[in-house]
Amino acid sequence: MLSADLVKKKAIETGFDLVGITDAKPMRELTTLLEERQLQGKEPEFVSDSIEKRLEPKFFFPKAKSIVMTAVNYYYSAACNESFRSKLSRSAWGLDYHRVMGGMLEQLGQSLQELEPELQYKTFVDTGPLVERELARRAGLGWIGKNAALITPQFGSWVFLGGMAVNLEFEEDKPLDRSCGNCRQCIEACPAGALEDAYCVNPNRCLSYVSQKKGYLTAKERELLKDRLYGCDTCQQVCPINMELAKNTTVNALKPLRHSAMSLAEAAGMGNKQFKALLGSTAAAWRGKTNIKRNAVIALGNSGDLQTVPFLKKALGDPSPIIRGHAVWALGRMAGRQTEVIKVLMQALDNETDPQVKQEIAGVLKNISRT
Repeated sequence: MLSADLVKKKAIETGFDLVGITDAKPMRELTTLLEERQLQGKEPEFVSDSIEKRLEPKFFFPKAKSIVMTAVNYYYSAACNESFRSKLSRSAWGLDYHRVMGGMLEQLGQSLQELEPELQYKTFVDTGPLVERELARRAGLGWIGKNAALITPQFGSWVFLGGMAVNLEFEEDKPLDRSCGNCRQCIEACPAGALEDAYCVNPNRCLSYVSQKKGYLTAKERELLKDRLYGCDTCQQVCPINMELAKNTTVNALKPLRHSAMSLAEAAGMGNKQFKALLGSTAAAWRGKTNIKRNAVIALGNSGDLQTVPFLKKALGDPSPIIRGHAVWALGRMAGRQTEVIKVLMQALDNETDPQVKQEIAGVLKNISRT
């Protein structure tokens, strides 16, 4: 007969770094908080609009009696000498955790069914509406930090979470009696001021969310993004707990990949084949090639490097109006090349059909005329 200890033993044997168990009761204590954030427009677009579905495990799996929560460490301790990878969140340094952990959870479920045929389960790794961090906290894996990330005693916040709702009732783990105390380093270090208060992230300002947004970014968002291509790790990098634990942590299930030595300029013009080879097996692939190319173009504009002008001129011919529009903005930031930029943009304006790109060109030309 299955026991909580046996479930945990099998989870560790499967390759998970941490495992805990909680009940499948509704997380109603979060209702007011989520309602307020929804009314304030401070919920990321990636989550379910239904608060009830986010807080009630039985909506996800009607037979749920317990939730097995797992975590995998993804911190790669070696120094990052690859300039391209350094512009990606560590979450995209290795294999896509959705696929890796999804496969591991399925393997765990099957191995448990061999021991207990009556077991039924349903897994999730960012694939369901449930608030995974709260479930992980209740399962004793860690506590919620002031940057709203789950912080574990073993790996800090450098963990991916996944879970399995099961139809059997297991002994529950107790939440940890830990907190961040008086520390506010993550709040003070956030480059966009997205941590408006402890435990309160405004996704409209968080650069991780901004880097993954589709379409046009505002001028302010472009400037704040700097040279980030995907995600932002600042609030995790400054965390004292993370800094201490990172000295010894190594990746187990999620093997770090070696990204090719692609420059930002090359990334701004990459095709489908290059994108798949470079990032296709990582978590950064889910928002598509256009987002990464757009962010690369923005990074070139923020660099002010005049040597990137030929690449930006080439980007004006990209099939995507999103890339063309941001290339216009980037060219407008090349101080010392205004005459050339004006000529290029005037030519582009004659051929451009997209109204948003035309608006970008008009704005840059107007700004140049003022200088």
